Amino acid sequence: MDFNKIRELKNNISVIDNSRKDIVNIWLSDADVQEILNFHGVDIDMFKHNYAHPVLNYFIDVVHGTQKIGDCPVITKLLEYLKEKNISSSELFMICINFRKAIIKDIFQKHEMNEELYENISYVFDTNFKGVLETFNETIFTAKKEAKELYEISTKDHLTKIYNRKKFDELLSFEIKNSKINETSLAIILFDIDHFKHVNDNHGHDVGDRILVSLSNLIKTQIRDSDIFARWGGEEFIILMPKSNKVSSSARAEMFRQLIESHSFEVVNNITCSFGVTHYEDEDDEESLFSRVDKALYKAKDSGRNTISIL
Repeated sequence: MDFNKIRELKNNISVIDNSRKDIVNIWLSDADVQEILNFHGVDIDMFKHNYAHPVLNYFIDVVHGTQKIGDCPVITKLLEYLKEKNISSSELFMICINFRKAIIKDIFQKHEMNEELYENISYVFDTNFKGVLETFNETIFTAKKEAKELYEISTKDHLTKIYNRKKFDELLSFEIKNSKINETSLAIILFDIDHFKHVNDNHGHDVGDRILVSLSNLIKTQIRDSDIFARWGGEEFIILMPKSNKVSSSARAEMFRQLIESHSFEVVNNITCSFGVTHYEDEDDEESLFSRVDKALYKAKDSGRNTISIL
């Protein structure tokens, strides 16, 4: 694409010229954009007059050739205003991306969109906003970072950084459905630290937390990429093992038990764990599968701890 494409688009610019009001309305009626602006107390009518229409007019002026690509004072003004309203970088990115969507959506709704027209509009927008997107690099990076942090908070245990119970439940549902559809095996191991209360009582919760982290890191080195490892709560941990049957998962549980028993942990030196093991059976759901492995764990604890029980 080159500037000949922009000149070709001038023949079709009346499409956008005649739709200015509708494009702005589509832009600002987007549910995400509305939610952001309302949350930050932005007056929509004022925003339309002072920012939305000037930005669209600027875009059209670029196509007409009366504005230079990359020279975007109205966009700078828009970004400064949104920053003053304490709109986050991810919200800012959402607002800008929806501007482009509004232009394309209006033309699709009202006019016969051909491939050349679509490519020309996209080229003008992408080229015009290239300078803005370059200044947006930090914004995009921050938005991705914020999204990653949100994902970590919602899916990972804050202490051990392995999956939390909420995420495990989600993945358990998926793997059960997968096993039903594909008729593949699925095993689950539930284990907890024996007499962990004594560790906290005798050495303090800081030491207890460090042991939980060390134990998590130790197990992570031994599980498969396909295994799903999570902190179930307190000193309880759970491992979901797709394509693993009762025999192989029991052998893995025994390996984990021996590994933990022989490992030297800081301050307390040695700890042991009790393990419950079961596998997916026909007609199992999340509740029945977990109930069975939970019973297996308690059977192991009732049998003297530092052992595995299979149901």
